[in-house]
Amino acid sequence: MEDHDDSNEWFKVICTKTANGEKVPFLNISATNLQILDFKFFSGTFTVNHSITYSNCRENHHNGMSLNLTGTRFYYSDSKNNFLSSGCGNLVTIFGNESDNLISGFLQPSCRINNKTSSIIGCPLIIPEGLSSFFANMSTKVDSSDYRRKRSCGFVSLTSYDHAFPHDFDTSNKTHVPMQLQWSTPIYGECHLNDSSNTSCIFNGEYCWSRLSPIHLCVCHRDSSGISYSRSCK
Repeated sequence: MEDHDDSNEWFKVICTKTANGEKVPFLNISATNLQILDFKFFSGTFTVNHSITYSNCRENHHNGMSLNLTGTRFYYSDSKNNFLSSGCGNLVTIFGNESDNLISGFLQPSCRINNKTSSIIGCPLIIPEGLSSFFANMSTKVDSSDYRRKRSCGFVSLTSYDHAFPHDFDTSNKTHVPMQLQWSTPIYGECHLNDSSNTSCIFNGEYCWSRLSPIHLCVCHRDSSGISYSRSCK
């Protein structure tokens, strides 16, 4: 990765050296730097380290508000993320871009079942397309009998499907989780690369793309079986 800072472009990539001299890329959005963990061209996504949305841990308290992507060309991926939560018997509510726009909610399971003080669960909520901000909240305890033992800290946050969290995931010292931002919406079908100079390929020719319009790209993948490359692709 290289630094990318062009006033005519709509995003900025900053490379920062870590203590061991390694260069780490950050995506700068709305004056906030998000570490880039992965980039998938064909799914149109960036995986970034996003701050945990809501946490009731004393050391790392988070108020529940996500980064606001309104006015940028990024949005929270509705197909590559899900909501992850820890805690026992709490009611979690998720709001959309406006505080009165309730997306959904869920009730954390009782930890008495497995004799635990907390559990990590994924919540299969339907995330609206084009979500640019959200607010997560965790209510007070619902069943007081779950809290006879010392209560562990809990959190709720949108997280990437690709990242697996262990059952004993410790949230007390965590401030960020992997999350996927969508920068484009793939439309699968047949398209034709332009024969103009607007067509580009990576160094080995495996992937090529050309601009069809200000908001559309045709992206092609060379058949690995050795068949000659066609200007038309699916």
